[in-house]
Amino acid sequence: MERTVINIAQNHFNYVVESVTALGGGFYGRAFLIKFINDPIKVVAKLYLYSNLAENEANQIETLAKSSILKMPHIFGVYLACDTGYEHDVVLMEYFDGFNAGWQNVSSFSTQDRYNICENIVDNLISIHSTINKEGFGEINSTQYYNTWQDFYRIKARSIVCKARELHSANQISDHVLSVFEKSFNQFDDVFYLPITEARLIHGDYNTWNIMLNKQKNAAAYVIDPFGCCYGDSEYDLYQLDNANGIEYGLLKRYAEKVGLSPNFEIKKRFYRLYSEICHYYDAHVPVDYDAAEKMATDLEVLLL
Repeated sequence: MERTVINIAQNHFNYVVESVTALGGGFYGRAFLIKFINDPIKVVAKLYLYSNLAENEANQIETLAKSSILKMPHIFGVYLACDTGYEHDVVLMEYFDGFNAGWQNVSSFSTQDRYNICENIVDNLISIHSTINKEGFGEINSTQYYNTWQDFYRIKARSIVCKARELHSANQISDHVLSVFEKSFNQFDDVFYLPITEARLIHGDYNTWNIMLNKQKNAAAYVIDPFGCCYGDSEYDLYQLDNANGIEYGLLKRYAEKVGLSPNFEIKKRFYRLYSEICHYYDAHVPVDYDAAEKMATDLEVLLL
């Protein structure tokens, strides 16, 4: 992996790489910090474990950057395996020198700093959600948009139920979890009974792990790593606000105070969480967290008819 990103970075910038540092990664990719000899520029090379993700993320970042108050990384180049001959797709992007908001001990922050960070994160999400696609609901740069969120999301939800069935056959999830998937999808129209009238831009993975603080740790400064960014229900983004240490920052509570929530928000939130998280396990080919799946399923089940 390191040799791939070194070669691509050197060829793109025409500088000799001095060092490569692994920055970590998630279900779908690995990130590396690239430093060059005799040049101050620092670059992140993101290497993707699966195809069809690199171009999507680059497009999503560039689209979100137009609406985001917090800075998002500049894309230097997208290199696909089919063109380079390497095993993986790679995106070269701007490096942000700060601290990951999701790994901070929030209780150690002053009340004012915690308030400022919360305001930054929430106001930025509100700004992203203020972008409305007049053509309708669907993927970024799609050739087909849907008149309603329900029409668009029902297709995604149905495919996730199929994935859940496969995971159940592989003993990755229990009979109970699968039964909640079947029951909840059968009640799709009851869960999503309220019209969602505007196709708003969503990040898709807006949690504090994807927010960077400044060097002083007194403000949020950068946003990274969208996934599933599309024009959809703005409330799809909101379950992520409770992930990592988001509750300690008070993100969802503050968003609700500023924007308000739909009457059916709570059941939608639990639906989105179960479906999205199980889909990630399936798509990334990693073992399902059995206990987490049980809890998410139970949380949704208690609100179903």
